[in-house]
Amino acid sequence: MKNALCILLMPLATIAAEPRPIHNAEHTVIYRKAGQYSAFPRLMKLADGTLHVQFGARVTSSHLEPRSETMRFLSEDGGRTWQPTDRDAIDPTWATGASKPGRLVDANPHAWRYIEPERRTEFEAKGIEVRDSPDGRVTYAYGCYVRTSEDYGHTWQQREIPVPPKGLIMSFLGPASDLRLDTNTLLCSVYGRPTANIRFYETWLLRSEDDGANWDFLTVAADPEKKRSFGETSIEEAANGDIVAMMRTEPALGTKMWTAHSTDRGKTWSKATETSLHGHPPHLLTLHDGTMLCTYGYRDEPIGIRAALSRDHGRTWLEEDIVSLRADGSGRPGDNGYPLSAELPDGSLVSVYYITRDGITGVEATRWENPWK
Repeated sequence: MKNALCILLMPLATIAAEPRPIHNAEHTVIYRKAGQYSAFPRLMKLADGTLHVQFGARVTSSHLEPRSETMRFLSEDGGRTWQPTDRDAIDPTWATGASKPGRLVDANPHAWRYIEPERRTEFEAKGIEVRDSPDGRVTYAYGCYVRTSEDYGHTWQQREIPVPPKGLIMSFLGPASDLRLDTNTLLCSVYGRPTANIRFYETWLLRSEDDGANWDFLTVAADPEKKRSFGETSIEEAANGDIVAMMRTEPALGTKMWTAHSTDRGKTWSKATETSLHGHPPHLLTLHDGTMLCTYGYRDEPIGIRAALSRDHGRTWLEEDIVSLRADGSGRPGDNGYPLSAELPDGSLVSVYYITRDGITGVEATRWENPWK
């Protein structure tokens, strides 16, 4: 009886309430096929208002799987319907602008690269982390590059970006991790392990002030005690000019995302702090009214997609401002999410993500109205 009484007397604030659902949301299947694992969509809103989605349909669910078919879809009606397309898309953040028409700059880590097994010791001797690939080869993720085009992407020139020695360097979803502040200033968030095969990640930043000619490699967040991991990171410019980084943390389940802030356009960063948002990974988007949206995967029960709003330029995220877009996912708890969102001219929102239902992992979209207005 004493234990039961203690439970009854627990403060209500310690019991997390389920977020309110989004009513009248329109859910659409973009692509799902039995026997394929379709995930990690990249959503871009193009200059003409068209929505473009690209993702890989893989042979297995392994995140190291190289056997993948690239799928592309377009929506010309604000995400209500989607049609397959052969059209590739240029991320709008790559474009330098009117001062240099036709110039595009795209910086990224190389991510997973595949080699024959007999070369494993060669890369391990360099301090680079090597993993087994599902196709019998081995794979490593190291190094960064920048590619540029002067003719709207018809031809490209690529070169390496010098980076300090690391054990692993990984990319995130381009539209979430790439940010152009002006004609010359470009940011790209990356993450990885400073030393091969340690448990936790750090978040870093590629930063250029001369439209991609030279790059700095900066630290956004790292735990010197190696007790917390800072991984996949979305960056966004707030309405007041601050740069906000929202980071996935590990262990994956039972943790909340953390943020860091820069008031000098990404040169230096505040100490990372915990938010009220339980889930990952995030996508930040500054809305037309100056508030900031975060959409993210929720990987505990009920598995789905959630969203939250910040009214103070990403400084605070109140629990009462968390909403649920989907709560009908199934399968492995850690296999769901990676949403990217876009705001339409009428203020409505479209979020694209992957989700497992009935044993099939596919890419789906939700069109929804802003519930915080």
